[in-house]
Amino acid sequence: MGLPSPLELQPDMRRNLAPVSPGSLTKTVLSLSALFFADSTPIDSGLRWRIFADQADVNGNYPLVLESTDAKPFVTLDPGGYILHVAYGLAAETQHVVVGTESVSLQIALDVGALRFKGMIGEKQIPPDELEFEIHRTDGTDEELVARVKSGVLLRLKAGLYQITSTYGQANAKIISEIRVEPGKLTEANVLHKAGRIDLRLLGTSGSAISDAVWSILTPGGDIVSENLPSPNDVILAEGEYIAVARYEGQIFQKPFDVHSGRVANVDVAAVN
Repeated sequence: MGLPSPLELQPDMRRNLAPVSPGSLTKTVLSLSALFFADSTPIDSGLRWRIFADQADVNGNYPLVLESTDAKPFVTLDPGGYILHVAYGLAAETQHVVVGTESVSLQIALDVGALRFKGMIGEKQIPPDELEFEIHRTDGTDEELVARVKSGVLLRLKAGLYQITSTYGQANAKIISEIRVEPGKLTEANVLHKAGRIDLRLLGTSGSAISDAVWSILTPGGDIVSENLPSPNDVILAEGEYIAVARYEGQIFQKPFDVHSGRVANVDVAAVN
């Protein structure tokens, strides 16, 4: 089930809640709740609780005993050991618990916050379906990819430091920044992009557009920005200087052009040498 073996659990993840009475058939009531952080108010929605047996079966899996999406579930268990897993969005905690014959109440502090993004070009908001955010956690020993989301999506995740890569379109309009998520708080992040849109056209001697050219975009130094574009229309690029390259019937045609933030421009390349 992707959960750690009880033998792999750290000592602070083990929770002995009550002595076990060997041979007892009495059911035990376990009352559960989760907190945003220690001493905070309880979380009242959005939780998913799962309880597994703490002994693996013959296939190495930990059998699921029960699950609940109640904020404060009351569950009935046989005395014994269990692996308790609670998730709130992308934040989760796992604990090993041993229950006896007396009812027990358990609270788990998730140390969780929330994060939501939007992107702007000047004072105009970028449509959510054109903007993607890649979130990496950076306050550990390794960078860990947490999620890829569109603009406006609410993420619940562990408090801490994250690196955010915001990509507008499919080319080079990217911004990398860092943001700290605070426990129990919603962090709203506005990312300001400087990018524009272009339409590429290869024009024949009669002035008509040639539709089946293959396009690439280079920097003035010759570095590839985008190669074999799927479409020459509505290409989003970071503000700057570029060279448009069209390949058609074994010939290459090119033209330098500029992209200005927030503007839409036609880039017409003449099919002449």
